[in-house]
Amino acid sequence: MTNIQDEASALINKLTQLGYRFTEPIKTREAFSDEVPPEKLIKAIVLDTETTGLDPLTDKIIELGMVAFEFCPKTGQAYKVLGTFNELEDPQLPIPADSTKVHGITDEMVAGKRINDDAVSAFIEKARLIIAHNAKFDRQFVEARFPIFQNLSWACSNEQIPWNAEGISSSKLEFLAYRFGFHYEGHRATNDCFALLEVLQKEFPDSKALVMKRLIESLIRKEVRISALNAHFDMKDVLKKRRYFWDGKVWARTLALDELESEVEWLRSAVYNNRSFKLEQEELSAKNRFSTRKGISEVLCY
Repeated sequence: MTNIQDEASALINKLTQLGYRFTEPIKTREAFSDEVPPEKLIKAIVLDTETTGLDPLTDKIIELGMVAFEFCPKTGQAYKVLGTFNELEDPQLPIPADSTKVHGITDEMVAGKRINDDAVSAFIEKARLIIAHNAKFDRQFVEARFPIFQNLSWACSNEQIPWNAEGISSSKLEFLAYRFGFHYEGHRATNDCFALLEVLQKEFPDSKALVMKRLIESLIRKEVRISALNAHFDMKDVLKKRRYFWDGKVWARTLALDELESEVEWLRSAVYNNRSFKLEQEELSAKNRFSTRKGISEVLCY
């Protein structure tokens, strides 16, 4: 066996020198460090859902997966994996074929099943942070089904990590796995959770910063969601180019609090033709970010 391993290793080294890249199957870990951890550690949950569709108002959760772990809030280093959770639920409606093609979950697999609410509450007890790779999606579904998640802080590893600035062109989880040298069977909830946790504990190739550290840094950034009230319809292309999105009623954008002053001046000249205007401003924090529940907001005149 040793000879075969040595030959394989030598072959991989030669191919690597020729520019080939190799990935390894993901390893399910019980811990991410053998070092003695600092005294202050935080419990966090990596969470993923599989659903009947994309609309949280009409679609339902059919699988909830979670992985609990503890990490150092200063460095982002994870230590022990504290446990895993995975349960299926019957949505009481047929699972569309297109959804089954994505996650492989059928009506027969979920028939008569229900996620245990008490087990969910016990699993997330003392957790300070919920991490999802698409928190805009997962948080709305989870809060509707399990209101206990409304009281927790959430983070999005897709939107709140500067992937492009770190030289990584895509934030899709499968791509990130390949980029960091491993592969996994995706689109089942717990598999995706373990893959995301593995990514969070990798170093960026250029800065050598831990991915989890970058996520923590983004959580403490003060942000505000602004809504450009009564902006003229003709300004839609200008606003879209500025990264505003239509929320069904108004054009809105999220930005850092220290960018607000310059954004007001841009709106005044580019959108409101140097006339007075009103902005609705909503304070964002990890408690309400990515949720349909609004934070503290006010309408100000400029």
